[in-house]
Amino acid sequence: MKSIVLIGFMGAGKTTISKELAAALEARVVDMDDVLVERIGQPISEYFEEHGEASFREHETSLLKEALNEASVIATGGGVILQQENQKVLSDKLVVYLKADANVLVQRIREDKINVRPLAIKNDDGDLKRLFFSREKLYEKLAKITVDTSKKLPQEIVNEIMQQVAS
Repeated sequence: MKSIVLIGFMGAGKTTISKELAAALEARVVDMDDVLVERIGQPISEYFEEHGEASFREHETSLLKEALNEASVIATGGGVILQQENQKVLSDKLVVYLKADANVLVQRIREDKINVRPLAIKNDDGDLKRLFFSREKLYEKLAKITVDTSKKLPQEIVNEIMQQVAS
């Protein structure tokens, strides 16, 4: 099995789907946000505040390259696609874009009390939607497979990914 890389905006379901997909494939899962929090020793929101986004993105790029060395299901952070270096790294990989409607994404972000997202703290709903639309073309460009997660259960999404990977 080659690595399967899940990309998409915050709230699209990357963490949830990565766990379920990895279980279905009996594969290793790498949730990049979780690994980064462990490595940097603090929540991402605090790291952003103290060291800035650029420093965080360097750690993210390093981890992405490392994670791709082993066959796994990789849940990326929503902004991983912003770095040109990451775009090059992902260009020939099996990248799955978990896409959702902007309104659905904002609702999920606001309802999620577990994952505190630095960009969600600083931005209102309109800003979040603008951020999503500014990234949408990059997600689409890098994706080999796109799955709309707006109104689907996790198992439906996993089944759809597995069907498309198999064909």
